[in-house]
Amino acid sequence: MKKIAIAITGASGTIYAERLLQRLVALHTQGTIAVPAVIFTARGREVAQYERPEFVEWLSAQVTAGTVIEYQDNDLFTPPASGSAGYDVLAVVPCSMGMVGRLAVGTSPDLVARAADVMLKENSPHAPRTLILCPRETPLSLIHLRNLTALREAGAVILPAMPSFYTHPASLEEAVDTVILRILALMGLRAADFRGWQEE
Repeated sequence: MKKIAIAITGASGTIYAERLLQRLVALHTQGTIAVPAVIFTARGREVAQYERPEFVEWLSAQVTAGTVIEYQDNDLFTPPASGSAGYDVLAVVPCSMGMVGRLAVGTSPDLVARAADVMLKENSPHAPRTLILCPRETPLSLIHLRNLTALREAGAVILPAMPSFYTHPASLEEAVDTVILRILALMGLRAADFRGWQEE
């Protein structure tokens, strides 16, 4: 089954990680994917606790129940740090500009950066690996744009946290889900409620 990891950095937008992980846990429960893994950066955990404390509590319960595996960002002796672990997808949601900068220059001071570097170096036509970066920043400076361009050229998918509105979302969660459904589709997990332009 497809192996997926989610990294949560210190950018605002924890709700994106929350909605994505809820979907992934449901898919695992259905037997569609392996147990999803999550990695918080130190700032990512702080922002998550500030923005969505109920999500942090829910996630802790999922880890206890074994429906999510959590790895510590300061521990490079874990599976996502190596290509041999065979993760198919790493999504950094939300992705801070600090993380973008570190990834663009290839430094790996922590597990999130190392796991992202692994996805880029291991990607091949015979064994595709997908790195999805979901930046949540505005406006973007020239430095940000150049770093994002370098990562796109290296093979990362850049999917900004920009909700779409042609589906007429009626709530914050529905607007967020327009981004989450795009992420899932890029993971090869197109959901039944995904609606493309002019699709019923």
